[in-house]
Parts: sequence; structure tokens; C-alpha cells
Amino acid sequence: MRQESIIADELRARIGVEKGPYLINVEVGDLRRFSEAVRHCGEGGAAVEGVVPPTLFCPDPIIAADLCGLERPRPWKYSIDGGSEWQFHRSVRAGDTLRLYSRIVDLYEKHGSAKTGRMLFTIIEVRCIDQEGELVGTGRSTAIAYEGGENREEAA
Repeated sequence: MRQESIIADELRARIGVEKGPYLINVEVGDLRRFSEAVRHCGEGGAAVEGVVPPTLFCPDPIIAADLCGLERPRPWKYSIDGGSEWQFHRSVRAGDTLRLYSRIVDLYEKHGSAKTGRMLFTIIEVRCIDQEGELVGTGRSTAIAYEGGENREEAA
């Protein structure tokens, strides 16, 4: 029995609607803490003369999107992170004022395993713009909500 798609017009209307800005005023202490955390994780990339990689602006696009006020669809109580990717255009420096903007760029549905059941994939994009209006970077993430199949009680 084929189930009706949960992606109704109301959800489709959210695609492309930008939320934000969420402001980040970058201070020297932020750069120092970020650099120490990255070094502690064994990833190198310490701050050099007050400059760090742009991941400072967006450690997780889903969380950044929440900070911007983006409400992502969660039709079911279960969710998993489908992964993230970043494109960086310049480093972040002390004194920068960063503005984050987020939007849903795509929604699609799949039927997963018997354990997951139906799944809603939400592709989220976060753009970071500096005080000069230049693009610092873009983060993109996939949020997956799923209904849960095997463990779900079926209505009679």
C-alpha cells in the first residue's frame, strides 16, 4: 500500500526562504579557543596571527540554521544527521562581524528500511557574509527525519 507523500505545498513553500541574520562578532578570545579546540582534537590548523579557518562560523549547519531562526520540518520524532560539507572563501579574523543566513534548498522523501520507515531529507544551506558583504563560506547539511518502522505501533 503506497502512502501519500508528506511533502505538501506548505512544506514546499519553505524551500528557498532565507532566515537570519545571526550575528557573530569575532574576538581574539574566540580565535584562541577555537584554535586550542582544533589542536586538542588533533586536526592542526592553529590560529596564525589572529586568523582561523572559516569553520569557526559554522561547526554544524543544522545548529547554525536553528540560530538563524530556520524551522526545519520534523514530521516524526526520530532524526539522524545525514552529513555536512563546507566551501570556504576566506579566513576569519579578529574584528570580523559575520552574518549567517540559512535556508532550506531541497526536501525529498524516501522509504528506508523496515526499521526506519519513511524518511524526510531536508537539505539546509548556511551562508556566512562578512562586514564588507563578502562571502566567507557556505555550509550545507542534510537533516533526516524518519518515522520508525518496526518499533512503531500500527493503528488497528
